[in-house]
Amino acid sequence: MVTVKSEPSRCLAYGNCAASAPEVYDIEGSVVKILLPNPPKELEEGAREGAAMCPVNALLIVEDPES
Repeated sequence: MVTVKSEPSRCLAYGNCAASAPEVYDIEGSVVKILLPNPPKELEEGAREGAAMCPVNALLIVEDPES
């Protein structure tokens, strides 16, 4: 299981995350909105890709070592 976290103060609303994983991320106004903070297994890879595509590193994926 992964947890998706954000730092809204860093977000510049490029939208790369939402384009990559629209089930997990959305842009609301000028900041990222995490739709699924604990995405199901089938969406974890998309969540990782979306976070990796953020040019300002406003997203963090926290891996749960016990899952």
